[in-house]
Amino acid sequence: MSLTKEALQHIEESHKTGTEAANGDALLVGSGFELIDLEKYRNLRRRFRGTFQTQGLEAFTGYLAERAAANTPVFIDRERMAAKCYLDIGIQDAPGHCEHSAILHLPQTPEFEAFHRANGSTFDQDGIVELLEDWGHLMEFANSEGESLEYRTVLHAFRKVSIDDLTSIDSEKQEHSSQVGVMSKVTVKHSERLPATITWRFSPYEGLMKREFSMRVATITKGGPSFRLRAMALEAVEKDIAEEFSNEIVADLDNCECLLGIFNP
Repeated sequence: MSLTKEALQHIEESHKTGTEAANGDALLVGSGFELIDLEKYRNLRRRFRGTFQTQGLEAFTGYLAERAAANTPVFIDRERMAAKCYLDIGIQDAPGHCEHSAILHLPQTPEFEAFHRANGSTFDQDGIVELLEDWGHLMEFANSEGESLEYRTVLHAFRKVSIDDLTSIDSEKQEHSSQVGVMSKVTVKHSERLPATITWRFSPYEGLMKREFSMRVATITKGGPSFRLRAMALEAVEKDIAEEFSNEIVADLDNCECLLGIFNP
């Protein structure tokens, strides 16, 4: 039976504690019929609510393995290296409130952050030496012939690199004419000791396997020696990393329904 506004006002005026609503979980009070939730006054909540957030892959899958019901969907965002699960999502015919969730956002390791900072950057002599001093333990070096170079040899070569200006004058005199040509060439001394490629080896994200990341080294002579680093086939490697990320979740949560994408309740 529905009540008119006048009837509700009469009930409110005759009951100083307000009118029960939502099966006793709330009260209607005041002339404006403000709805007051009574949950906080009870010993227990009506249902479990909360959000578990973590940057650890094992922590995320471990939390769900203990709490997720069979076929609970887990949404994997490979582009952002993230995943989310609503443990009370329910089913289409009996949807839940989506108030209990677990969220994973896998951060890059410091090594991967350093690699990204170096990619596309140009370093002077001091800068490239500092990079090798900080991260050289992760690197392997090869010259333009593909020959391996030792770390100490490369570090010394970068410290001692210098530029030679070589100028040659070609003179040709003929009976009725003469030609003088000036040709300038700039070279880097001891370039055979400098690497053409640098290969880093590290884990890009916590919990994922170590991988190799290669960079080309270009020498710039204008205005003094400097060196530009550029990653090789980085997009392909990152695609493999994202696939490994999703495969790890699927393998650890075989009881859940793992889906690629984002879900907004």
